[in-house]
Amino acid sequence: MRLVGILVSIAILGVLMVVWLYYGTGGASGNGASNPAAPPPASRVGEVRQAAESVECRNNLSQIRAAIQMRTTTDETYPASLNELGLPASMLICPVSRQPYQYDPTTGQVRCTTPGHMRY
Repeated sequence: MRLVGILVSIAILGVLMVVWLYYGTGGASGNGASNPAAPPPASRVGEVRQAAESVECRNNLSQIRAAIQMRTTTDETYPASLNELGLPASMLICPVSRQPYQYDPTTGQVRCTTPGHMRY
């Protein structure tokens, strides 16, 4: 009889853990930035996905900047647009907001306009 009680308790704790992981804690996500283009995640899984997409955005910007730098070493001019770099179109947009990265051809600067990504 005692074993049944222990097994039931473990099963209830397991269900509660799954619910907590799926729906989150009910509080704020803790990232401090509200993003109208990408609503706050509704679950812990959503928070993890958004964090991974933020890393992808940083990597995209890093690769774009490296491509611009490689281009300027040979031509000594900045490309007129990011499309001239020959990178895949999916790399030229933020994976979170799906907005294209902003590029200034006079300075060679590229940045993301998604709130929370502007410092990348």
